[in-house]
Amino acid sequence: MQNHEAIKILVTNQKGGVGKSTIAANLAAYLAMQQGIEVSLIDFDRQASSSRWTKKAPDVGIRVHCAEINYENSGIALLSSRAAVRKYSAGVQVSISDLTWHPTLSDEFMLDFDIVIVPSSSAKFEMASTEIFILEYAQKRMARLAANKQFILVAPSKVVPGYASLGSFTNLEFLMNCYITPPIHQTPDLDAYVYEDFLCVCSDQKVAENFSNFGKFLAKKIEERRTIKKTLSLSGTSLNREIVKKVSVLDDYRVRARELGIYGGYAAKPASDAPQETPPESTPGVVKGGRFIPAFLRRSE
Repeated sequence: MQNHEAIKILVTNQKGGVGKSTIAANLAAYLAMQQGIEVSLIDFDRQASSSRWTKKAPDVGIRVHCAEINYENSGIALLSSRAAVRKYSAGVQVSISDLTWHPTLSDEFMLDFDIVIVPSSSAKFEMASTEIFILEYAQKRMARLAANKQFILVAPSKVVPGYASLGSFTNLEFLMNCYITPPIHQTPDLDAYVYEDFLCVCSDQKVAENFSNFGKFLAKKIEERRTIKKTLSLSGTSLNREIVKKVSVLDDYRVRARELGIYGGYAAKPASDAPQETPPESTPGVVKGGRFIPAFLRRSE
């Protein structure tokens, strides 16, 4: 095994009952059994569903850990969660954290992961809730997401066979590095496999193939993420600053505003720009004392 920094995966959603723990436990098993990857599973949920499943099923070499987050306040929650991920990601190739998202937890924590998986059913209100959850995070952390190129994966979960991902979650299509995974079908008699075996090798061939397709997709994304991390490491902060500059909402606004002739003054000029001539009176504004005054705000003289 090559000595890599662990690829850190977070499986999360604000809601329970979307298959989050099932995905976390069985993805860990798939990567360990089918890909030969050293994996740790970090179970942050009080119900400890994923860790119990992994511990009671046949031992496939997964390092299983239960961790607690102190939700006394946002700062303590962030410190305790980061400490657990750092501790339990050491010495493995991939760590998978199972967490029901809590409003006390800062989304700074989500930025620590290479891949974020957000399971969602196909119910319209749950799909909308998932989109809002991701969009609010992306809006607040746009520059950082552009810099570190984190993967955000929406996992259609507990869907009926034949479900087509095409055309779903359309409000996320503009997000860079956001993908829809192969769907995970609703498993008949799931209780027959809980604690007994893992879905990728279960006796029901259709169930095994379905989850293996999901696992293969994730394994590919893990390798892509490794390549990206090497690129980011070699490029350093200068590349990251350039990426951030390109996606800056303010920079984009300034460019479009200058083209339309509705934004001027000192703030409109990049630092490298040479001094610009005062616009003629025919333009919809005038520069006075270094300030741009739009036509509709100027007093009649």
